[in-house]
Amino acid sequence: MAKNKKWILAAVAVLAVVLCCWAAWSKWASTTRIGLVNFQNYQTASLVKSNEDNFIEYEEIPLDRLDRLGRYDLVLGFGMGLKITEEQRAQILAAADEGTPIYIYAATNPENDICSLDSLTEAGLSAYIGNGNKRNYRNMARYVRQHIDAKRFFVTPAEEAVESASDVLYHLDEDLSFKTVADYEKYLREQGIYREKAPKIAIVGGLNDPFSGNRANIDSLIVSLQNAGMNVYPVSSYRQRLAFLREIGPDAVIHFAHGRMVMGQADAAVEWLKERNIPIFSPLSMLETQEEWESDPMGMFGGFMSQSIVVPELDGAIYPYVLNDQELDEEGIYLFKAIPERLKNFTRIIGNFISLKRKPNAEKKVAIYYFKGAGQSSLTAQGLETVPSLYNLLKRLKAEGYTVKNLPATEKEFEKLLMTQGAVLSTYAEGAFDDFLKNGRPALVGKSEYESWVQDALPEELYADVVQLYGEAPGRYMSTVREGEPCLAVARIDLGNVVLLPQPMAAVGDDAFAIVHGAKTAPPHPYIGAYLWAQYGFGADAMIHFGTHGSLEFTPRKQVALCRYDWPDRLVGTIPHFYYYTIGNVGESMMAKRRSYATTISYLTPPFTESKTRGQYKELMNKIEAYYKTDEARQPEASIAVKKIAVKMGLHRDLRLDSLLTQPYSAEEIARIENFAEEIANEKMTGQLYTTGVPYSPEKIRSSVMAMSADPIAYSVAALDRQRGKVTDTQLKSQAFFTQHYLEPAKQLVRQVLGGQKADDALVCRVAGITPEKLAEAHTILTPPRRGMMMMGRAVTPAEYTADQKREAQAIAEVERTVTNIQNYKRALEESPEMEMRSILNALAGGYVAPTSGGDAVANPQAVPTGRNLYAVNAETTPSEQAWAKGKELAENTLAQYKKTHGDYPRKVSYTFWSSEFIESEGATIAQVLYMLGVEPVRDAYGRVSDLRLIPSEQLGRPRVDVIVQTSGQFRDLAASRLALISRAVEMAAAATDDRYGNRVAESTVETERLLVEQGVSPKDAREMSTQRVFGGVNGMYGTGIQDMITSGDKWTDEQEIADAYINNMGAVYGSDEEWGEMKAGLLRAVLHNTDAVVQPRQSNTWGALSLDHVYEFMGGMNLAVRNVTGKDPDAYFADYRNRNNVKMQELKEAIGVESRATIFNPEYVKEVMKGGASSASQITEVVTNTYGWNVTKPDVIDKEMWDRIYDVYVEDSYGLGTEQFFRQQNPAALQEITAVMLETARKGMWKASEQQLNTLASLHTELVEEFGSTGSGFSGGNAKLQEFIAGRVAPQHAAAYKQQIQTMKTVQSPDNKNGMVLKKDEVSSGEQGRKNALNGVWIAGGVLVLFVVLLLVLRKKRKDN
Repeated sequence: MAKNKKWILAAVAVLAVVLCCWAAWSKWASTTRIGLVNFQNYQTASLVKSNEDNFIEYEEIPLDRLDRLGRYDLVLGFGMGLKITEEQRAQILAAADEGTPIYIYAATNPENDICSLDSLTEAGLSAYIGNGNKRNYRNMARYVRQHIDAKRFFVTPAEEAVESASDVLYHLDEDLSFKTVADYEKYLREQGIYREKAPKIAIVGGLNDPFSGNRANIDSLIVSLQNAGMNVYPVSSYRQRLAFLREIGPDAVIHFAHGRMVMGQADAAVEWLKERNIPIFSPLSMLETQEEWESDPMGMFGGFMSQSIVVPELDGAIYPYVLNDQELDEEGIYLFKAIPERLKNFTRIIGNFISLKRKPNAEKKVAIYYFKGAGQSSLTAQGLETVPSLYNLLKRLKAEGYTVKNLPATEKEFEKLLMTQGAVLSTYAEGAFDDFLKNGRPALVGKSEYESWVQDALPEELYADVVQLYGEAPGRYMSTVREGEPCLAVARIDLGNVVLLPQPMAAVGDDAFAIVHGAKTAPPHPYIGAYLWAQYGFGADAMIHFGTHGSLEFTPRKQVALCRYDWPDRLVGTIPHFYYYTIGNVGESMMAKRRSYATTISYLTPPFTESKTRGQYKELMNKIEAYYKTDEARQPEASIAVKKIAVKMGLHRDLRLDSLLTQPYSAEEIARIENFAEEIANEKMTGQLYTTGVPYSPEKIRSSVMAMSADPIAYSVAALDRQRGKVTDTQLKSQAFFTQHYLEPAKQLVRQVLGGQKADDALVCRVAGITPEKLAEAHTILTPPRRGMMMMGRAVTPAEYTADQKREAQAIAEVERTVTNIQNYKRALEESPEMEMRSILNALAGGYVAPTSGGDAVANPQAVPTGRNLYAVNAETTPSEQAWAKGKELAENTLAQYKKTHGDYPRKVSYTFWSSEFIESEGATIAQVLYMLGVEPVRDAYGRVSDLRLIPSEQLGRPRVDVIVQTSGQFRDLAASRLALISRAVEMAAAATDDRYGNRVAESTVETERLLVEQGVSPKDAREMSTQRVFGGVNGMYGTGIQDMITSGDKWTDEQEIADAYINNMGAVYGSDEEWGEMKAGLLRAVLHNTDAVVQPRQSNTWGALSLDHVYEFMGGMNLAVRNVTGKDPDAYFADYRNRNNVKMQELKEAIGVESRATIFNPEYVKEVMKGGASSASQITEVVTNTYGWNVTKPDVIDKEMWDRIYDVYVEDSYGLGTEQFFRQQNPAALQEITAVMLETARKGMWKASEQQLNTLASLHTELVEEFGSTGSGFSGGNAKLQEFIAGRVAPQHAAAYKQQIQTMKTVQSPDNKNGMVLKKDEVSSGEQGRKNALNGVWIAGGVLVLFVVLLLVLRKKRKDN
């Protein structure tokens, strides 16, 4: 027993010793564990690779494992971009309270600024992290072990933090740095690396510190550029970056961006780039492996995309080309690596730009792509008279020394050449293709040559998609056989070193819109061939896409940060790419920049004029004035007088008012009619299109400056008067009052300034009604002296100003800005055409294209002068504070308007998200959606909206209203993070429990869940899906895919077919990155229930519901889908942002009424159109086609009277303007299509046309086809049912001739070549073949002569033998 006791005591003693040792080990010697939260892989790699201590370990902590924080000796978090829930934040705070040392470094959200360390320890850690480099990171780990974990053994004392090598140049040896350019160049010479007179390439920025060890990607780029014969200048500097660049004097700058190139001196940097004409490239570093990046459909997302792509565009940066990724090493650490194939290509891109700087113009080869529809359709570019514009560019290139051969002497001859040799053909037009092969001189590319190009340019998997869809090269479309070898026929016009190419159809199918805006499939062989021919066959030095817009940037797959499996990445290749793009479509220009590496060069919209319709409404306005002056007893009689004129003019239909002439209109209805007429009179219209290189006429300069200046001046003066109590809001809501008291005086002021009056302080004071002292005081209020400024020997504290004083100062400043800008706008418009030409030439010389915001000149005067590189808004800061205010106002207006009509709030409102509106309004439609839900944005310290807050029900004062969002592909690509924000807002609103006024979001969520379960979805999945509200195109589509279905009336009989197609095509979910683009069967149909209103944004003065097809496609498509799901037409509104001083909601039919009366039914507008050419004529075709589109999708906004009036103006020429003659001379295909659309509208029963109208239309249509041939496209070319309908309404002989022309277009006439697919060698009329024939012509002729002589001798011999 005693012995056992001894053993027990011994065991206890040993155990005690072990425990003491273990405790001592744990306290003084065990491994120090540092947990990392929210560090990017590259940051973690730098920390881990710098650590040389065996008793210190780093471990990454996922956000879903924050319950494990207590296991670590220090939890180090990276606060920038840290997105955590309240629960997760509570876990961090709880761990800190329990004694775990925690430090969240660089927190941008104040709520995440968590630190449990004392101030000295925090400062010590901050110094190590902030200074970076391997030495500091190594010592930081030792500092943690020594001072925070307080270990006694195996401790290497930490050295003090040292300032990292900054404001230096560096090279491959990371232990070396150079304070001056001279020292650096001396080093390069000593190493035998420096090349005299070689291009200089500066490298700045980068996520990875070049002195922190993780820099293999930087070294690879330096070596690659050096091996290509360039001198490379890597700079590590923030404070002195611009000074270094000035000293280097580079030929190009490579900026690995995470923000602006020179923070704090951004504008100075842009000025320096302009002055020195230095292009700036912004290649991308992906924070994932190559495999992860290539499989990611988004490419890049949120704040990282903003800092890497969006913000650098403000500097004019180009080529967001993925160069680096992160790869795992043998230790499982992610390290930056340059992707070998992309490094090779990026080096070539830089070299090709440098080559443009150095190569003589006469030797440069330029491939210019233009866009045109199939068949006889004219060339198209938004707002551009395309043919003369392209002709002017070619003449300018020739004048600047480019080798431009065989350019036709006249514009008409040039247009004929384009239509003959630059054809785009419908797949059914085999006869037209046969004629093209014989007369169009295509470049014939043999199958073997084409496949060799493909092998060099495309990954096997990518090309396999093409072969699977279209068969082996060259396929059946645009192909032939030459000497037994199948060939692609590449349409092109050979002008020497400049070649013009029509962009082929991006998909061979029926949906023309999908072909332009994002086909769901790979492009066919001819499309690929046209681009590879420019690269390999022609050897282009530069590529230009001429006019807005083509289809390359809308080909499928990744949204940004493209990879080798994305078509634009492969088809542009390494050729410098420039895109001539309208300022009026900034949203889609971002697709060109980010999805095809284009440098955009902006061009003007058509000039603006007023509608000049005031005279048409003079009698009406006189009666309204009399009504207001009439005493109350006689007002009903005066109201009837107004009503008679309004009904006679058809205004009641546009405003949805009654037409009973025995019942007077109310005062409110009279006011609506007055405002409607006033809006039409003041509507800004465009007519004649813009022609490149041709300045607006003096008259158009004046009218455009008037459009840019008058409204802002009027509203600024009105705002000042409202501040002073001189005018009420009620008065300002009357458009007639506003016009008389503010707009007309503003217009008179503009005329005076344009007439020579000086826009100086004296004029500003006169307009504002203030003294010079008051103007000076406003300046002082808005720019107060800095606090602490020394004056008279002592610090002066700025005076405090009241809110009213500040508002008045702002109003005065706005008057000053608007008045003094009149002459600036005039000058900008005058200079723009020449600046565009110079910018194109400078781009072709490898120069810098300065950045600019976009939007038409009225909506955004800062967009002129043109000739600059467009940029967008930073999505992460949206909705901006101004946009939030506008959005709230518009949402409240929508609710008030709906409630007034229906007596209750809507249950659900649909919104369309478009990219251009988003950019120009800074997210006002997002703001509307959030406010409908009763949710508001929360901004971080940098002004970014990364969080949301529920608006308390008491404060909201109404029910939370549900929403549904349909996003265009362009918006999706620009602002993916905002779609995720909307999804979070819906979840928050649906879960809100404080709603005393009702929660229609929650009600709708329950209803959606029920409907999904009824469809067979599991309750769990239905619950998860029930809060989804953001939908867009399947397969990365950019449109709805219904447009061509709508316009192909022979392919559908019931509108439900179109509604089903819309619901299917737009049923992809875009609410979160986990389910990005996933198709959820039945979900969109379920969510569409209870939709009471549809809202479409409108921000541009260059388009309306009738003139832009996308409006009926999106807004009309949604309306049609809702009608077919719910059985009721939703209300439809425009959210009109065009006048930033007067944003408003407008009912769709009213908006169409304003547009139609100001444009297509306005003789002044028609005259403007008739001053133009083929492209101007096509505008009318677009409007008529879009009217048909509305008739299909929302019939109640298009009435019989509208079609009758189109018929009167454009067929009967009711204004006597010679419209038919204009179309015949400029664009007979346009009139052919107009008549076809009208006849199809009647055939489908949507227009109850008279027999006379139908017969006249059919006769005119067949006459045009007989005279000019079938268009080979559109309504008139491909609709067999319509063709039969037309033929049945004309005399038999005309019907026969009409059918013969259709047959000629569709089928081959040659009896020995029935399918149009095979040509004999001597039938080919291509440039290459022509030159070969020229060389061999004598031999061929001689051979034929010899054969003829031999044949004669043989025949003669046979006769003798007989």
